[in-house]
Amino acid sequence: MKKETFGKLPSGETVDLYTIENENAKLSVMTRGAAIVSFQIRGLDIIGGYDTLDGYLADVDSHHGGLIGRVANRIADASFPMDGQTYSVPKNEGENCLHGGIGFDQRIFRLSELREDRISMVYESKDGEEGFPSDLFVEITYRLDGTSLLLDYVAKPDGKTPIALTNHAYFNLNGFGKTAMDHDIRILADTYTAVDEALIPTGEHPKVAGGPFDLNERRRIGTAPDGSFIEYDHNFVLRRDVFADVMGYSLALAAEAWGEDLHMSVYTDQPGVQFYTANHFGDGPDFHGGKKSVKNGAFCLETQTEPDCIHHGIGFYDKGETYRHTTVYKIDFINT
Repeated sequence: MKKETFGKLPSGETVDLYTIENENAKLSVMTRGAAIVSFQIRGLDIIGGYDTLDGYLADVDSHHGGLIGRVANRIADASFPMDGQTYSVPKNEGENCLHGGIGFDQRIFRLSELREDRISMVYESKDGEEGFPSDLFVEITYRLDGTSLLLDYVAKPDGKTPIALTNHAYFNLNGFGKTAMDHDIRILADTYTAVDEALIPTGEHPKVAGGPFDLNERRRIGTAPDGSFIEYDHNFVLRRDVFADVMGYSLALAAEAWGEDLHMSVYTDQPGVQFYTANHFGDGPDFHGGKKSVKNGAFCLETQTEPDCIHHGIGFYDKGETYRHTTVYKIDFINT
């Protein structure tokens, strides 16, 4: 276990970095946004964060490795109804709200537990922060078991409020500084969430069968069935029909990804996963060790509630209720 100072914010607040490791894996998490700064497998960083805090401050739009909330993904028209009242939240993506405005990934968490195999951090979001009602206590635990990384979220409100959390880790199983579109992918979903040009759900859930969103069988990320190039920023509605006992939880297999030497399985209790192929990469700060940001140089598998869920009455929690969310990224070696 290790604690070090990662940097200081313009406000003067100190950001700390905590590191745990075992024989094959090493994880570093900072207090700003409870963000995963590094996840190394036998020395290869597959999340590719930045060497300094300045990198994160220069690239806030990527939300790199951070805990996303109070409501992940998009909220149409940057407002939502609840119990006869309309609440307004920031318009930070056109007329819509993305990832809670100045969300949890830009807030300072405090350490609540540090052990050989886990890091836990908490944040207390105040009533009215970014327009969301009620105080909210949030705790995230990152736990290492071999080369598996567990994310366990708990959130408790003191009054009714929407809650939908995720983590915005970017993965490249071959290491950063190169394309990730040559990975193979599999997502266990029969339908996906159709969206308009602003990436707001239309309410339709088309079948994926036979089309470019059919990822039920392993295939190359950047290659559609007709051979054309394809990028993704879509929520897949998970089938949740393949379960496994993983790190003490019974979780559904959501997705798999294959690099040259590493295979990643994603297990979760969430109904969806946002698959994003880093379509905006290419002009950001260098990643660890001077690795360049390249277009499509990573992919995200953000386990979550469906985008804009709160306009459909989903994701609201009241005082005395607890939001829970568990996801495991399980890494295996292909060639050893």
